[in-house]
Amino acid sequence: MKELKRISTFKNFVGELTATYKRTSLPSVSIRSSKDIASFIRPYFEDCMDDHEEVKVIHLNRTNSVVNVHHHTIGGLTGSLVDVPLVLRDALLIQTSCLIMVHNHPSGGLKPSEADLKISKRLKEACEIIGISFLDSIIITRESYCSLADDGLL
Repeated sequence: MKELKRISTFKNFVGELTATYKRTSLPSVSIRSSKDIASFIRPYFEDCMDDHEEVKVIHLNRTNSVVNVHHHTIGGLTGSLVDVPLVLRDALLIQTSCLIMVHNHPSGGLKPSEADLKISKRLKEACEIIGISFLDSIIITRESYCSLADDGLL
């Protein structure tokens, strides 16, 4: 009986909690080329560029303006997992029109691996099914970048 009384008292004490999420405002950036993507996203990789792989997804609106940058996964030295359903879920929740996937290669190499090509194609196909444009998959290093779209690999 004392336990029930404590729970009741605690419930009255806590009351009602609400959580509010506020989007972080991004500078107004419009993406027109792979060079624009690399210039915009490079600072987001500053802490991990030479240490481990990370995957980030850039969400854009219909005018190709950046509305969100989502930190998708942290990987190891030689790879990172991409969960296609999670990427799509986030895009649908944000109500994005287009997306771009970007990941770094700590080795400094720009050549896409078979896994890079495969996941990029899977993500592009999945985006097409739900009406989201998959614009590019970018590999970024400290010195340069590789655009799968520019190289005709998507």
